Amino acid sequence: MFCKNIFYWHIVCFVETDSGICREKLMKKSIWMHALMAAGLLASVPAMAATAWTFTGGSNSGSSYGNVRTYSSGGVQVQATAWANTGGSSNTLIENAYLGSYSGGLGVGNRDAGNGDPGEGTNPEHAIDNDDRYDSVLLSFSQAVNLTAVQNGWYSNDSDLSVLAYLGAGTPTIAGGTYADMVSGGWVNIASLSNPGTSLASTGSSVYSSYWLIGAFNPTFDSGNAGWANGKDYAKLYAVKGNICTAPGGASGGKCGGTPGTGIPEPGSLALAGLGLLGVIGLRRRRK
Repeated sequence: MFCKNIFYWHIVCFVETDSGICREKLMKKSIWMHALMAAGLLASVPAMAATAWTFTGGSNSGSSYGNVRTYSSGGVQVQATAWANTGGSSNTLIENAYLGSYSGGLGVGNRDAGNGDPGEGTNPEHAIDNDDRYDSVLLSFSQAVNLTAVQNGWYSNDSDLSVLAYLGAGTPTIAGGTYADMVSGGWVNIASLSNPGTSLASTGSSVYSSYWLIGAFNPTFDSGNAGWANGKDYAKLYAVKGNICTAPGGASGGKCGGTPGTGIPEPGSLALAGLGLLGVIGLRRRRK
């Protein structure tokens, strides 16, 4: 008997004595190849859990500029803070602001009310807006998440948004810098959302990060759509939806699990692959 395995799916068997021996050898090859394929598939699946964070209730620390509002969902905590370009002689430097909580969601009260931003703090400029200043909300998660959608609970006039993720090293520092500094400092424009109103708007992103910035549309982040800012946007951030990275190694370089660019699986994925392999071996034993 002579068996020759050209490829797993293309096997030629020449039987001279016992065809049963040949079939047994082919079965062994088939079982092991299925096990290896299962291991590869399991190892390539990142560990994640979908959830949503709604910005109602929660807790608040502070009653002035720089206050922190905290929310939790799916075992992951997110701290929300407000920011705007109100610093410096030309109002280009980013300073913390007051993050208000309303029935429609989160709004920003920046430092320039009555001082270069005359309508600030009154309707509709109690929201996240780009009227005279560019307001933003920084979301700092306790674990890396992939924000897949954003939803406003209220808007006026127009509601274009800029959504950014931090992919730099360490913890980002935005106070005292400019929005242009953010572009060169590890922040990536994930999505420019055109007037989503109060609909759940997809970001179309697969990026994971612990730090996300959502603000009224800012042309610094997307010069190709600079004209969007002419319409003046006013919105209150009501909720975000996304996937939590639960891989043992967390996220790196915007990816959940493994070493970015190498295809090296996480230990948890290898364990799952091992269980799959044991199942295949058990199946083989039952067939004997």
